[in-house]
Amino acid sequence: MNYFRQLVIAVLHPGSGSGSALDRTNGIAVFLFAILPGLSPNFNGFILLGSMLSGIYLLATARFPLNFSKSDRAVAICMTIYPLVMIASIFINPPYSEVADWIFRLLPFFSIWLILPRMRQSPDGRLVPLFILGAGIGMIVTFLVSLLQIMFLMERAEAGTSNAALLGIIGLLFGGVALLNVQSPRSVEQRIAILGYAAGLGCVLLSGTRSAWLAIPVHLVILLWYFRKHSFHRSLRSLAITGSLLFAGLIALGSGQIIHRIHALQENMAALERSEGEITSLSARVALYKGALSAISKDPLTGYGPQNRMASVLAELPDSMRPYLTFSHVHNGFLTAGIDAGVVGIAALSLLLLAPLIAAWKKEPGPGRDLSIALALLLTSSYIVTGSVGIMFNQKALDPIFAYMVALICLDRGSTVFAPVVRS
Repeated sequence: MNYFRQLVIAVLHPGSGSGSALDRTNGIAVFLFAILPGLSPNFNGFILLGSMLSGIYLLATARFPLNFSKSDRAVAICMTIYPLVMIASIFINPPYSEVADWIFRLLPFFSIWLILPRMRQSPDGRLVPLFILGAGIGMIVTFLVSLLQIMFLMERAEAGTSNAALLGIIGLLFGGVALLNVQSPRSVEQRIAILGYAAGLGCVLLSGTRSAWLAIPVHLVILLWYFRKHSFHRSLRSLAITGSLLFAGLIALGSGQIIHRIHALQENMAALERSEGEITSLSARVALYKGALSAISKDPLTGYGPQNRMASVLAELPDSMRPYLTFSHVHNGFLTAGIDAGVVGIAALSLLLLAPLIAAWKKEPGPGRDLSIALALLLTSSYIVTGSVGIMFNQKALDPIFAYMVALICLDRGSTVFAPVVRS
């Protein structure tokens, strides 16, 4: 309990000085942003919007300068091209009845211009450890909620997301981020890191999100690369024993969900081979991909605009299938971007996904750069792997998470040394 009292002090009372009020609100915002995705992802959008509005006011009143480095500008431009391309495609392709709604949805991708200067009012090395610690705490609580849902006979856990697939992506990403805190010299933070990672994997398993399962080995490679370069404060033997026990427990707990989802996939594949026109999760995806590729080939340059996305895909499919394909996207982020804005949209999406990697790679060599690369790889791989067969962008939770994390990756210098949140 003493640690958590110190944690409250570290978040709410970071220090004194002219920038302490901004530093305090930065710390609270970052900490809550890391905790909330699996519990109430709408609040992540509210935090981002509030930070943007605050950034506009503070920049307009000259409370601090824009203060963008050359690499910051490169990242911000990569982030901005995507929404500008999508907005252009909206105006090129009528009708215009949903223009305001779509522009509002794209606002998170402009946020780096407003929130990064504000974040820089906090000392180097303060906010990123807060985010990593918050991710671990948030995953532990989210897993407990998910476990209760499964115990009360929900087929797939959703926690507070109202979407099992969304929980799977959040558990994958934030569980991986949480484990980075194993490098902390504080034993409490190490335990939160290990439990947070296990809880994130538990959320992935209990959600039944097969696309997130595919990304787990990718994340393991990233984490092993990072930890090979940075020594553990806890012994490898202790980590191996703790990790093995947690892993065995998670497999035992999630075995029913794993077997159920594998059987469902096998049944879907068998139905696809029978070619009897049965609509399953797999056959629906195949149909959507075929419809999307056909539509893109007819208008590869400008696309159809996001407001015409599904209408243009369904127009390429048989009438008998259309009533069963009630989706808002084609379950592949690149094809969705191609439908929305043609090959230009796919190129803009690719730049957007590269933004966190550019932000990390452009830093000077040092421990801060390694940590930023690990965060960027976890973020980009999560979105690419899961988004290739499911949700990627144009989603009220995932868009703010991506934009906010890119700003955090830009934040610290490459030479910044990782420090625990509670240092005393």
